[in-house]
Amino acid sequence: MESRSWGARIGELSTLIYLIFPILAIFVDKRGNLFTYLIVCTIFIISYVTMILFYKYLSNSILYSLLVIHYLGIFYFVYSVNPMNSLFFFYSAFALPFIFNVRVVSKEFITFLIAMISCLILTYIFNPTFVVPLSAFYLVILIVAIGNFKNRDERIMKAKLDEKNKYINVLIAQQERNRISQDLHDTLGHVFASLTLKSELAVKLIDTYPEKAKNEMQAINQLSTETLNKVRLIIDDLKIQSFEDEISSLENLLQNANLQFKFNNKSAAKSLNPAKQSILSMIFREAINNVIKHAHATEVKGELEVHEHQIILKIKDNGVGIENENASNLKSIKKRVDYLNGKLIVQSNNGTLIIVEIPRGDLL
Repeated sequence: MESRSWGARIGELSTLIYLIFPILAIFVDKRGNLFTYLIVCTIFIISYVTMILFYKYLSNSILYSLLVIHYLGIFYFVYSVNPMNSLFFFYSAFALPFIFNVRVVSKEFITFLIAMISCLILTYIFNPTFVVPLSAFYLVILIVAIGNFKNRDERIMKAKLDEKNKYINVLIAQQERNRISQDLHDTLGHVFASLTLKSELAVKLIDTYPEKAKNEMQAINQLSTETLNKVRLIIDDLKIQSFEDEISSLENLLQNANLQFKFNNKSAAKSLNPAKQSILSMIFREAINNVIKHAHATEVKGELEVHEHQIILKIKDNGVGIENENASNLKSIKKRVDYLNGKLIVQSNNGTLIIVEIPRGDLL
């Protein structure tokens, strides 16, 4: 049995107030003798209170037995007093999905339907004037019950999706750490080796060939400057910013590269969580870097399309195009798209069109 919030528990306890009706009925005229009514009423109250207060401590079989006793008690009250005592069915509309945690196709729900039909038949026999209002009353109860089943299923699905989303975010973070580690290794590994060799060579040449030693020192200075810029770029990748912020920063980059740039509907990225926005920003930045380096383009257009189950990112340039979708400069983009369980489409016709499809759903 799932645990309940205080609000839900107060709602459950408030249903105990319905017990006032069978208790008050002790003092009015009824079918059958008073002794039988007192026994049935006592058993009904005990079973009803037990279900409401102690359901967490009872097995499914005991709970079902108490539910059957509960319905038999309602059936007797409908016969003995009046059909409106079947308002206790409202309890089942909430208890079956949230306390018993059963589905529509279950013995508990079928028993619930049988109990209501039996009460309708009994009402038709002894109080036919109540059949129409009671039928409407039962229809409302059924609608409430089915709505609660649907609400319960949606809560369960959302909880599962939230859990999966957390797992995906952990994987994305892990993959990004691995990528950054690899970038640092690739950037700094050979640089330090080159710096070591050049500095050793400069030391050997400084006395006999000072001019050559000077050239080596200048090469060391240039290499260290280039490496510092590369490290700064890697650090910039670590900064988590929204997709809109990324677009704004790239506008300046493209302006400096003499590229016309236009992006439509960038605010649509707000429907993605920060982790996905970050990955989408990296995908877009990588695509723009490829345009600047390889496309020889003069114009770049971007767009976000929002659909029910996915968001689509489109990047279009008017450059020379790309021959192979599996080109090395697209590998990092494809990896990031795969992290998001997305789809990458590359079309080359009067330039290059990159389409990235990312699932939305509740994983956002």
